[in-house]
Amino acid sequence: MKMTEMNAVNTQSIADYLAQLLKDRKQITAFPNMFMHVERLIDEEITKVRASLFEVNGVKKEPLVLPEPDGAPVTITEKVFVPVKDHPEFNFVGRILGPRGMTAKQLELETGCKIMVRGKGSMRDKKKEEQNRGKPNWEHLSEELHVLISVEDTENRAKLKLKRAIDEVKRLLVPADGEDELKKRQLMELAIINGTYRDSNAKALAAAACDEEWRRMAVAAAAETQRLLSPHGMGGLATTLRPQTATPLTAPLILSPRIPTAITTSGGNPGAPQLLSPAEHHHHAAAAAAAAGLIYTPYADYANYALAGSPLITEYTPADHSGALLFVC
Repeated sequence: MKMTEMNAVNTQSIADYLAQLLKDRKQITAFPNMFMHVERLIDEEITKVRASLFEVNGVKKEPLVLPEPDGAPVTITEKVFVPVKDHPEFNFVGRILGPRGMTAKQLELETGCKIMVRGKGSMRDKKKEEQNRGKPNWEHLSEELHVLISVEDTENRAKLKLKRAIDEVKRLLVPADGEDELKKRQLMELAIINGTYRDSNAKALAAAACDEEWRRMAVAAAAETQRLLSPHGMGGLATTLRPQTATPLTAPLILSPRIPTAITTSGGNPGAPQLLSPAEHHHHAAAAAAAAGLIYTPYADYANYALAGSPLITEYTPADHSGALLFVC
């Protein structure tokens, strides 16, 4: 694995851990003065993790070891000028301050110094900067862009703190070649602060759940397709679409009487049909209907019905087509 890939994996794991710590810290605040030691331990761990998050290019920051205080407290200040003329397009102010000033605050925790950006271009509102230039307490706006570092402690301790702070600030003032790993981590921390950061473990779990659901659906679809394509499956599908019932769903079929014929070979012409009497006809028709499970009902006046002509036929007057032309294709 390449060094850049290892750094990316390490950064991701640190960011995940920091996001989890901040989430725990937020949940602990719902119970004030109940888990005091837990709050202190979480805050200390957040400070350590934030420090490791900004260990760019594998440079590990060792904790500052200070001697015992010796003498009276003094205040020491130092200005570190920003190379704006050499890199006019580079955002040094954002790199030093970080998202919501978190980078500068982290440096203050590590060094024990106060870090402020001063001079031309130090204010975000350029119009306000022009209005305040030359006024009392705004004299620094007439100077070049710089980082003002101040520390208050005994002289032997203040010098060590100041030296450490100057080294850290100068490291930030070197523009990155290619991908800016520090800026990437700053944006990651900003996402964590805003609550828009997604834990890589949560991403992996969501992706695994999605893959499992698609796999389950594919297996179910394949099994259903195989069942439908098999002969037994088609029969089952037909049975499902047309369920057989014990009782008929439609009204019983009513048979109308028809004049049956009987074949006889006795006397006369062998095989000639012989008409049955109405009584015999009704008897045979009713017996056949009963055997078939049907209802047989005769017409009330079958003879008159059969002899009566249809009014549509008797009243129909044929048209005269004698003068029509006949076309033969």
